[in-house]
Amino acid sequence: MKVTIQNLTKQFATVTAVNDFSAVIESGELIALLGPSGCGKSTMLNMISGILPVTEGKIFFDEEDVTDLTPEKRGVGLVFQNYALYPHMTVLENICFPLEIKKVKKEERIARAKEMAKLVHVDMLLDRKPSQLSGGQQQRVAIARALVKQPRILLLDEPLSNLDARLRIEMREEIRRIQQETGVTTVFVTHDQEEAMSISDHIVLMKDGFLQQMARPQELYDEPANCFVADFLGTPPINKTYGVVRNGAIVLDGGCEVKTSLVKDIEEGHEVILSMRAESLIIDEEEQACLGTIDEVYVMGKEILAYVTLGNTKVRAYIPAERHFEKGQTVKIGLRNRGVFVFDKETGERLA
Repeated sequence: MKVTIQNLTKQFATVTAVNDFSAVIESGELIALLGPSGCGKSTMLNMISGILPVTEGKIFFDEEDVTDLTPEKRGVGLVFQNYALYPHMTVLENICFPLEIKKVKKEERIARAKEMAKLVHVDMLLDRKPSQLSGGQQQRVAIARALVKQPRILLLDEPLSNLDARLRIEMREEIRRIQQETGVTTVFVTHDQEEAMSISDHIVLMKDGFLQQMARPQELYDEPANCFVADFLGTPPINKTYGVVRNGAIVLDGGCEVKTSLVKDIEEGHEVILSMRAESLIIDEEEQACLGTIDEVYVMGKEILAYVTLGNTKVRAYIPAERHFEKGQTVKIGLRNRGVFVFDKETGERLA
């Protein structure tokens, strides 16, 4: 089922949580709503579900306008951060509950519940109560309960935040498997970029209630629309330097000059942000863009990360394991074609 969001706005008194938001979620896709805390992603999810009324705008499920429909009439499946399982019910009873509300016959609801339990790998736990389950098992039961009523769309609100790091990785892979096996359109709210990058078909990145960019994960990383997108994605964070365009180069604060063809169409004297991913800086490069000074070198298993000073700015760069650099050493630095961006200093919009 395709979801179309048109100019959606949500206001709480004087606060605008979601601002003139438009997007199309294609049928059968898993979409991550990503952004920092307070950016409006959970508010967006609650408006799609019908839990929160919209202030302005429209929501369509396929061609049907569902803007004013209640959650039960929209056909949504919801999984919350705390799973919200009924403690006095067994796993089987929890999964059956939505069908019981719908007056589905007992034989059919038990059969459908067992089918869902098998899909999410809890079919051996049907007689247990939630208190007897691990966090990952509780999450699987919550997903099965949401899917058993055959929803038109599955909505997951920070479903992994209560799990430890190892279990988070396992469960995000499980969510992807379950979504692909069922083919249900899924919206997944998270503040974790790695989570969003690893399992989603498209990422919707939000900030302060506004849509910043919607794209496939790799495209979002490789072609950020603005400085916020570039800053938000990537580990380690992207290097962010400030300077001004002079004579076909960028002169950074502190006087370091970076030669780059990216400024060929940018007017002389324009104040810019030059952002460079750590893997896009090449140390000891013959085709040098600038000179820098080695500040620190950190060995992290198979990777070696150097901190390099450019003018007044310290940047991170990966260096080959076979190379050895001393602290205080002056080095030539080249720039790869990918992972280097120029943004307007004032607006943050991408210039090159």
